[in-house]
Amino acid sequence: MIGAVIGLAVGLTVSAGSVTVQSVADIVEGSGSGAIATSSQVVTYDVGTRGEVQGSLAEFEALVEETLNDERGWMRAHVRFEKVSSNAMMHVILAAPAEVEAAAPGGCSAELSCRVGSLVLINDDRWTEGSESYNALGLAIEDYRQMVINHEVGHFLGHDHIMACGTQSGLAPVMLQQSTGLRGCLPNKWPLPNELWVHL
Repeated sequence: MIGAVIGLAVGLTVSAGSVTVQSVADIVEGSGSGAIATSSQVVTYDVGTRGEVQGSLAEFEALVEETLNDERGWMRAHVRFEKVSSNAMMHVILAAPAEVEAAAPGGCSAELSCRVGSLVLINDDRWTEGSESYNALGLAIEDYRQMVINHEVGHFLGHDHIMACGTQSGLAPVMLQQSTGLRGCLPNKWPLPNELWVHL
């Protein structure tokens, strides 16, 4: 059974003893295909719900804020997130499954989370239940939730899906669809060094 995903900055520990990543500096990846900002770009956001949801809005909002402001996350790509009460650039929404699908019929699924324009839609079923790929490893639900937040926000920042593991670390890129399977990679909730670019 794999222990909690601790994150790149302090190491990812696999309790079976096969891999330990001590720090970001231990992982050497490509430079990525986008432009890394040399000074912080500000992304304003708000948080809400859409449809009838089981998850707590207060808990959702707190974890979104914690994740976006974690130095292991997209902040490493020189992005600063600022929560606002109006005119937000990005809307992070805990959404009922039917609402996710309705946001882009044929493009979004009621089974998964999705990004549509400025909407970062976190599927309430996945938020409350996790996914088979993470649950099978005994990972904490908070690890899964932070991965999904970073994944969908990554789409807002201009990233497409990545289909393979980090070339040297073996970690799943945060832009790999870890909700549907890990493809032989190690679970990971933070962007890898070669994902640290934005295209807004």
